[in-house]
Amino acid sequence: MADPDVNMILRAYDQLCPLHLGDVPTPGVRLKIDRHSPLTLVFPDGVDVAEVSFNRYVGGYAKGDDSLVGMPAFILRGFRHRNFFVRAGSPLRKLSDLKGKCVGTNSWPDTGTMWARIAMVDAGVNISDVRWAIGTLDEKTPNKPPSPNDAQPPKDARFLSGSENLLKEMAEGRIDCVTTAKAPAEVFKKGGAIRRLVEDYPEVEADYHRRTGVYPGFHVIAVRRSFARKHPRAAMTIYEAMQRSWAIWEDKVKWFAEDSPWAMKEMELLCNEFRDDAVFGMESKANQRMVETICREQHAQGLVPKAADPKALFADFEALRRTAT
Repeated sequence: MADPDVNMILRAYDQLCPLHLGDVPTPGVRLKIDRHSPLTLVFPDGVDVAEVSFNRYVGGYAKGDDSLVGMPAFILRGFRHRNFFVRAGSPLRKLSDLKGKCVGTNSWPDTGTMWARIAMVDAGVNISDVRWAIGTLDEKTPNKPPSPNDAQPPKDARFLSGSENLLKEMAEGRIDCVTTAKAPAEVFKKGGAIRRLVEDYPEVEADYHRRTGVYPGFHVIAVRRSFARKHPRAAMTIYEAMQRSWAIWEDKVKWFAEDSPWAMKEMELLCNEFRDDAVFGMESKANQRMVETICREQHAQGLVPKAADPKALFADFEALRRTAT
């Protein structure tokens, strides 16, 4: 049988550049990677493997969507305490200060936004304790197209009109804070008009990690189910190639670590404090806690009518791995 052609959508993260560059072999698979197409649960024709939103994948699974087989490849992770932004002169300094305030966001169903709300709740601010505004971030940043099974914001949320945007509303005082994935450019300017709400976010996020044992996951890899059934070995080859790419990147950083002044310190922190937060697989207790949290919180936030079973979420992947052995 001829090696299958496999089209994959995958962003060019540093850790996966060895795979993008062809430095990682994929025996038995003619792999072509598209790093430009937007992420979606509705795979375009001809695409068999893709990076997807973890929140949207789990939400679809909870609602009975079995078109994809999710792989426990948590290729994009992070904390979201850092992703709340206020005016430079705002009196707000911590997440608990948001109670009773107006908070804007440009995507309610995003995984990162869900984790941001988890951070708020952890700080004592329930979703109903704030007034929500939904709209585009600014004049240049369009919102993502909707995906199937997207959850809707609270019924009393304010939707901005076409001439309005979140950063303008915040600058004019009608919104107190904005939570979004990409930090506004002003945050990186000395004396900029926007700052992070939680300015000591490394300490706050480290405390969250110590208390909860959770390192949030944003994106995973999913395979079209029909492809996985037909080519289980090819699917596992791609999974294993991503693992190899990650290992190559890690070795490079440990050797050079010149990307920033303290990159070596960051790698040491990763190795010492986050070793159980494995990028791949569900064997670690830390990953199990993180997956349990996202399943529980989706239901708690009203994103799904019934919580997904965290123990069943990647059962099809484990069956795929056994078939491919």
